[in-house]
Amino acid sequence: MSSIEKRIAKFYAKPVPNNITFADVEALANYYGCIIKTGGNHSKRVVHKESGTVIPIPMHGKYIGEAYVTELKELFDNIKEN
Repeated sequence: MSSIEKRIAKFYAKPVPNNITFADVEALANYYGCIIKTGGNHSKRVVHKESGTVIPIPMHGKYIGEAYVTELKELFDNIKEN
């Protein structure tokens, strides 16, 4: 199993995992064709230009919040469908 496959499995585990790091998000975003933009001291944004979707992710500590994992899952699912 490749590194990206492991990250996808971790990301889509149920219940929503609370140990997703921004490095995981960055790898998955690149895999799904999104870009990461830095904005301000403590936030980054995942941008998918084709759909116009922007998901801001505040950076407080090592892990991202469950709400952002859920938003990213919806975005990645929409990208997979198209």
